[in-house]
Amino acid sequence: MQRMKEKKQAPLDFMAKAGMGALFGLGLTFVLLFAASFLVVSGRLPENWMGAVTVLTLFLSSFLGAFYAIRRSRSRALFVGLSEGAILYAITFIGGVFAEVPSLLGALSPFLFLAALSGGALAGFLRLSRRGGRLFAYR
Repeated sequence: MQRMKEKKQAPLDFMAKAGMGALFGLGLTFVLLFAASFLVVSGRLPENWMGAVTVLTLFLSSFLGAFYAIRRSRSRALFVGLSEGAILYAITFIGGVFAEVPSLLGALSPFLFLAALSGGALAGFLRLSRRGGRLFAYR
């Protein structure tokens, strides 16, 4: 009876943990972009590299946020990682719509999407290899 109850709660747990990982990733994105802005202002990083730094930052924060979400979740590792990346991209995209430079968002949007999803998927695959390679199985 208890096992059946756990399976019914798995989708809710799955989305909640992916959302928590996305919020963790968003906070990490802010910290890393804040550090990158200081590097640009100090002259250690050229200003024309900010697009690449933004994509790399989103990949790294999606990767670490997905590890956070997968570790806390009892659901499928790959799906949690991909969901975390999709939620993080959606939050980033909605925040970018309200930014002052919408043309920058349009040029970087496909790369940000790929970075967020690939970061989450990579964390899911790495977590799967530690668990014995069961792609669609519960813990």
